[in-house]
Amino acid sequence: MDEGISGTQTKKRTEFNRMIRMCKKKKIDLIITKSISRFSRNTVDCLQYIRQLKELGIGVIFEKENINTLTMTSEFMIALYGSFAQAESESISKNILWGKEKAYREGKVNFQYKHLLGYKKGADGKPEIVPDEAETVKLIYKLFLDGYSMKGIKNVLESKKLLTSMGNKIWNESFIRSILKNEKYVGDALLQKTYTLDCITHKVVKITANARCIL
Repeated sequence: MDEGISGTQTKKRTEFNRMIRMCKKKKIDLIITKSISRFSRNTVDCLQYIRQLKELGIGVIFEKENINTLTMTSEFMIALYGSFAQAESESISKNILWGKEKAYREGKVNFQYKHLLGYKKGADGKPEIVPDEAETVKLIYKLFLDGYSMKGIKNVLESKKLLTSMGNKIWNESFIRSILKNEKYVGDALLQKTYTLDCITHKVVKITANARCIL
């Protein structure tokens, strides 16, 4: 039910969590799943939920591994297969990271055009200048160089009824500041501003400026 979810965390697995709640309310007697990797790709979570369900008298049958948690005498096989499932996720994560690093070395940059005022994706796949929006960007820089504060720039933009990248008439000071700090407007691409610590916690960490790469 949780399509597109890696299974390394239960936080965003809404249907999985709903199933666990139903188990606690005694509305489910038995869980049948294709394999341990479908149940969880996090060894700790896998064992934790299996123990909780076992205490409730609810078994989990893993068809591929031929395991019934109510009749098993040891958690060793669960931990073993669970670690395999987790290792698979870690391997996929490393492959994705390798692909991104290779793209960086080749000068390939992803642009968030939805939030990038002044540019759109061109027919050749490269950034293309949007003339009207470009004039707004130039005005923002000019006002800043003239000594205007973020609030002052915001007031000017709104008085001229200029639109944001999302088509809004109301400007946010933090958005104006992000435009002024965006290196893409001077032709640079600052990559890996953040990275995911690991595929289990999905914690995003900011990278210090001297560790980044500019193309």
